[in-house]
Amino acid sequence: METALNEITLVLFTTIAPAGLVGYAVMALYTVAVRDRARAEAASRYLVVPLVLVITGLIASATHLGTPANALYVLSGAGRSPLANEVVAVVAFLVAGGAWWMVSFRDDVSERLRRVAVTVVLIAAAVALYFISVAYSIPWVPTWALPTVPVTLWLGALASGVPVGLFGLAAAGQAPGARFAALALLAGAAATVGNAVVLGIQWADLASIETTLVAAPDLVPWTPAVIAAFAVLATAALGACAWAEQHRGPHRTFVEGSCVLAVLVACFLVRFTFYAMRMTAGV
Repeated sequence: METALNEITLVLFTTIAPAGLVGYAVMALYTVAVRDRARAEAASRYLVVPLVLVITGLIASATHLGTPANALYVLSGAGRSPLANEVVAVVAFLVAGGAWWMVSFRDDVSERLRRVAVTVVLIAAAVALYFISVAYSIPWVPTWALPTVPVTLWLGALASGVPVGLFGLAAAGQAPGARFAALALLAGAAATVGNAVVLGIQWADLASIETTLVAAPDLVPWTPAVIAAFAVLATAALGACAWAEQHRGPHRTFVEGSCVLAVLVACFLVRFTFYAMRMTAGV
């Protein structure tokens, strides 16, 4: 647990930033799926909601470095350092996503440009998620090098990102069609179930990892409770989002905002447990 407490800013980064990346993707997909130009433009202008989450996560990770000079040093290691790669990828997304958000305020944006821009930003978001997910696949930390580790980050990002995207649309005063909302919520639900299963597999795999001093499961004995908490909180959040989408009214934004907080807490617990199970080989 001490390791997780020492790395609390990275826990926040890997909780908040992925949710913002997927939330941005959900909102961006809505802007190309909706046929009404005015509605697409209104939603685009609220892309700042998930952008703020990603920026907040990045700031949290930067505080882990101590000084701005260290941040510049990390960036210089792009291509060689997993940490540098994830930071550069997130910054690249923010540049692309922020640029498109600002351009979306113009009234002369063509549908073709919208589709091209959204495609570019979606690719940038996927690349950022990839580098975040593999940044901790370190051979000499066997509990982090498990093949399930990148998968849990992707699934957690999808489970938390769907409520973020729907909340952003609610804040923009946009009501996505029943099909769009159902597909988004179905993806979030599938990710929630999948993540609970993968986390269970990961917990089972920890039983085979031990050193002369400690067994991996002893580092995070609360893992089963965290898996259960994640499943309950994420399921409840997605269920409440589904209810809010079906019974739209003045309560919708508040309900979906509460859902975002609940699912972020769920993902925070998972990420905290991940950092707490750090075990260096041979120690």
